[in-house]
Amino acid sequence: MYKTLIVDDREIFLLELKRMHVWGETSGFEISGKANNGKKALDLLRQISYDLVITDIRMPIIDGLQLLHEIKNENLCPCVILLSEYSEFQYARQGIVFGAFDYLIKPAREKELIPLLKRVKKYLEAIPSSNPALLTSSDMEEETWSYPESEEKMLIHYFKEKDLTLISLFQTTLEHIYEAMKDNLIKADLMIKKLYHNIISLVYNEFPWLPNYTHIHYFEKIDYIHEGNSDTFKAFYVRKITYLIHFIIKLAPPVHDNTLKEIITYILDHPESDLKLKVLAARFFINNTYLSNTFFTKAGIHFNDYITIIKMSRAEYLFKYSDQKIYEISYRLGYKDINYFSKQFKKIYGLSPTEYRTIEFRDYQI
Repeated sequence: MYKTLIVDDREIFLLELKRMHVWGETSGFEISGKANNGKKALDLLRQISYDLVITDIRMPIIDGLQLLHEIKNENLCPCVILLSEYSEFQYARQGIVFGAFDYLIKPAREKELIPLLKRVKKYLEAIPSSNPALLTSSDMEEETWSYPESEEKMLIHYFKEKDLTLISLFQTTLEHIYEAMKDNLIKADLMIKKLYHNIISLVYNEFPWLPNYTHIHYFEKIDYIHEGNSDTFKAFYVRKITYLIHFIIKLAPPVHDNTLKEIITYILDHPESDLKLKVLAARFFINNTYLSNTFFTKAGIHFNDYITIIKMSRAEYLFKYSDQKIYEISYRLGYKDINYFSKQFKKIYGLSPTEYRTIEFRDYQI
């Protein structure tokens, strides 16, 4: 039986939800906890594991959107449904972008909740064999609207080719979806969210070295949006896609030489290895000077400068997602001189490792 936490500041709505004939064998869900504000809900979620949260949007202390934001940030629950009134339509749309599975208009009705719980169950059953961060409610929905498969394939093609044209194509695709579905903006939000997540997932499959340098959850992290309108949502998705293509081009400059492609892939797969020019030249049975000259001519960057970018990009990732000390990361990446390592990091990021980590720590606080 899947465990559900219900959250609402008005006791009458909590009672109405509990009295509905949708729990137990009917749906496979049971109400295992309740809270009357977002703070209490967070406290419960940090202590007890729940499969589903159903929360009101408007609440004191911590509202439903802030609660959703923290749930996603801390990975506290795989599925959140928002309850909203008609007047809160823009907040509901914002919740979809934040990562809500779906929303219900208050007062919730059994005939709407039962099919929604069926979709949630299907979603939860899929999690063990999928990446839950990249699943959305639209994946589970019986779609009567046309998903832009051809545009998705084209966008992935441009990613593979490392072609910046994809930014304008992606933007145009979003505009077309919103225009075509202007009478049902929530459906448009869900479709665009699905398109975005599918692209991110497929790009990570296409470039398996990406997790060495940027966590896929970065693309789930919402820059807190206060306006619930299509332009704001489009700007968020476009900003993330733009970052990803530029990041890929920076770490894997487009080259047409097959040997050079193999060398770059090896470097990206092994950022903590000894990546000196002579070591790689020997590994790939080519001349040192030839590799150095060819790399600059065809990749547009000096070999040593490229290696520094790769090493520092890996360092940045470790500063964000590991508890290792600066000197440990320095040694791990092959830098015995910590001062030199720090100098190289600052040259690229404009901050020393200590300064960078302090800012990151502050930014990730709740």
